[in-house]
Amino acid sequence: MKASEISEVTVIGAGTMGAGIAGEFARAGCNVRLMDKSDEQLQRGRKMLDAAQKSLMDAGLLSALDARQALGRITTHTAIEEACSETDFVIEAVFEDMALKKKLFGLFNEICPVNTIIVTNSSGLSITEMASAAKQSEFVAGMHFWNPPHIIPLVEVTKGEKTSDSTANFVIDICNRIGKRPILVKHDIPGFVGNRLQFAVLREALHILSEGIASAEDVETAMTAGPGLRYSILGPLRTADLGGLDVFHAISTYLFPELCSDDKPPKLLTELVQNKNMGAKTGKGFFTYSETDLHRIISQRDTILLKMLKILKEQEGR
Repeated sequence: MKASEISEVTVIGAGTMGAGIAGEFARAGCNVRLMDKSDEQLQRGRKMLDAAQKSLMDAGLLSALDARQALGRITTHTAIEEACSETDFVIEAVFEDMALKKKLFGLFNEICPVNTIIVTNSSGLSITEMASAAKQSEFVAGMHFWNPPHIIPLVEVTKGEKTSDSTANFVIDICNRIGKRPILVKHDIPGFVGNRLQFAVLREALHILSEGIASAEDVETAMTAGPGLRYSILGPLRTADLGGLDVFHAISTYLFPELCSDDKPPKLLTELVQNKNMGAKTGKGFFTYSETDLHRIISQRDTILLKMLKILKEQEGR
């Protein structure tokens, strides 16, 4: 079967990522079975789907008719056997627990049609270890969407040790079909590509904050008004090309030895977590958040990202 022929898709897990992924496939014309263990969780997933659709409509990226038709293609299920029968493609999007994921991959062997390609939305767990629970590891791959999945174009397609080239290419074709920008992660390494880049920046940001070099507000500004703004158009390698590799090489000789090389979470981050200051979810992290603040920040983030996404889609259409 070709990616263009996929019509029945199953998404296991109706959380933020699972619900968002279901919407992506439904808007691409697929019938989607969204499965979770309770009706309550499925209802929350439906609300997130509605909110995502509205944000796309408000941005002029989705018509009201297409939005209604997409929602009509999604059915919800609490029985995994029902969700996985006669499906063409399965996406596992439960929380990051290896034991649970392996249990599911073992179960997929029994309830999915033979040779069904099964992918995981894991953001960094080993694809190889997950696939070890499946009878046909060659049909298992990573398909990591980024949050919020209805806006961020990137999808990391990761090969496990036994993932076949045809499976990886098939998943990349599916990403292209639903309008995403896939990359191929050729080796199954922790964090894949995106999170390794993201956490390299976070490690240095935490070091700068811990050493009192700059405030949390100024660290944020340094990224959002500087390299972060540029990175939506130019990645680090092309930026170096345009700046001159001789210049970047010279800077590397004195700056690399000065950069943080911690191999464990810094004291600052550990203490915040130990004191149950988990960030936005608890109302306090590096910053303090009221419900009003949080709503404003997320709304502003999504509005700007949607405008950027619209520009990117217009450029791709030229």
